[in-house]
Amino acid sequence: MSISKESIGAYWKGEAERYSRLYSWQFETDRIKAVAASKDDTRLYRKAGKKFVPVNDPYAYEGLRNGFWLIQIKDGCTSIRQQIHPDRAHITSAARLMEERLVEIIRKCGEARPAKTALTPEQKKDWDRFIKKHGAEFNTLHYPSMQENAEKIIEALLGKEDAK
Repeated sequence: MSISKESIGAYWKGEAERYSRLYSWQFETDRIKAVAASKDDTRLYRKAGKKFVPVNDPYAYEGLRNGFWLIQIKDGCTSIRQQIHPDRAHITSAARLMEERLVEIIRKCGEARPAKTALTPEQKKDWDRFIKKHGAEFNTLHYPSMQENAEKIIEALLGKEDAK
């Protein structure tokens, strides 16, 4: 197999340009340009048809603080959690995966009861006495959201309720 001088020259010219881009940032005075130049060479691409599509983002972890992070990426959604304990990372990730299911379970359990039940006259009298005794703020009762309930269940599973 013979390699022409033109192809060798083109190869080395391309390499020279790449190294020029790679190391010229060290001599730049602008920090933003220097960071961009150093990150640009770490971007990876895959071929999709006739185009090359980037498959990684070298800037993705720039904003993260020190610590352990759990990152979940789904179509149309990215979930990032900090303060992950490495010895319980598998439990935390499993619990986070089940969080959406728990919301559905809690919602379905809430559907078993009718939204409004009629009170008997005796129950109505008892309720009115209760409001009279404890104040008008009990006229409307507030319940935690289904999401909040799911998060509390996850915290209980992970043993975080004792830390508060």
